[in-house]
Amino acid sequence: MANINEYAKNITPALYQKLATAVETGKWLDGAPLSEEQKAHSLQLVMAYQKEFNIEPDHFTIAQNGEIFMESKKVLRQQFADPDDNSEVHLINL
Repeated sequence: MANINEYAKNITPALYQKLATAVETGKWLDGAPLSEEQKAHSLQLVMAYQKEFNIEPDHFTIAQNGEIFMESKKVLRQQFADPDDNSEVHLINL
């Protein structure tokens, strides 16, 4: 395989998920820490995989066009809002 993009096209979704988890936590599934070199290479592979297959990107992931996908504050507020909470300000009496 010629480059990292070719590797990314050939990994399974399960392997991608394991690599993404390792990059996020800094540890392999068995608990062993990633070296700095392993982190860098795994992150590059995760980003290359996202560039190829990330059809519905999450906030701050790589979209299929290869650019970082960012949601607006309004969308993020709606996404993480409590559905039962109608107010934006919470008052607490101390």
